[in-house]
Amino acid sequence: MLQPSYTQLMKRLSDEGTSKLTSRYSIVIAAARRARSIIDIVNEQAALNKEADKTGERVVSPSRLRQSSELNEQLKTKKPVSIAVDEIYSGKILMSEYHSEEEEIAQQE
Repeated sequence: MLQPSYTQLMKRLSDEGTSKLTSRYSIVIAAARRARSIIDIVNEQAALNKEADKTGERVVSPSRLRQSSELNEQLKTKKPVSIAVDEIYSGKILMSEYHSEEEEIAQQE
């Protein structure tokens, strides 16, 4: 089971007052997007390292390299979704409700 639970996440987010989330869907989408982002960062770094081995030069910013190495360390013990949920719970990732343009126009009228 994933910890923190949905109930704990909603309580934490509502206590902080940083979001007006009303559905589990929002948390699931945010966690999935962040998990994909984590995977992309790690895969991008692996591809750049492979290219650097061929050419002998590195083309990565130090902050991106540090972020990738931190994620690689976390991935040794956790899955990307677990990392994403932990980041949401700790406040590293800010969330907001997503509204399509059509919904926003309807709300304004």
